[in-house]
Amino acid sequence: MTSAATRAPDRALAALEEIGSPGRAPAWVRVQPAAGGRVTGFGHAVHRTADPRSVLLRETAPELGGPLAELAGAVEERAVETLAELEPGRALHADVEHCAGVVVAQCGLDPSLFTPTFATSRVIGWTAHVLEQARDPRTTRPSARCVGPPAPAPLG
Repeated sequence: MTSAATRAPDRALAALEEIGSPGRAPAWVRVQPAAGGRVTGFGHAVHRTADPRSVLLRETAPELGGPLAELAGAVEERAVETLAELEPGRALHADVEHCAGVVVAQCGLDPSLFTPTFATSRVIGWTAHVLEQARDPRTTRPSARCVGPPAPAPLG
């Protein structure tokens, strides 16, 4: 995590490294807003409930195993509890970055490749958005409905 241009998954991993153990999570969470920062890996500009991507990654991380996945799960639990105390009535959930960095790191990818990997995985969505925008030039949010040919039947 030495790059000056770190991205959210890198920052989320750095936060886990800084926290170090689940017991330190509440104090770390309390310090961030007091210091004018944000609690890296929690809250999302669009998803006001649990981000569906983070739910999938939260399930995937323990399947891959390892101390980093265990730490991320325990820190998430304690951070959500602490955030609920700090901001009652505002549910802040782990965002996609909290576990994304963990999962990608568990796959053996160097943090310097996180951003190119995420960009590559988003190309299909960006392409779909461009095609939708070309059909209707009004500014829109891309739909999640597949308009292409149906997926081939599974083999076997």
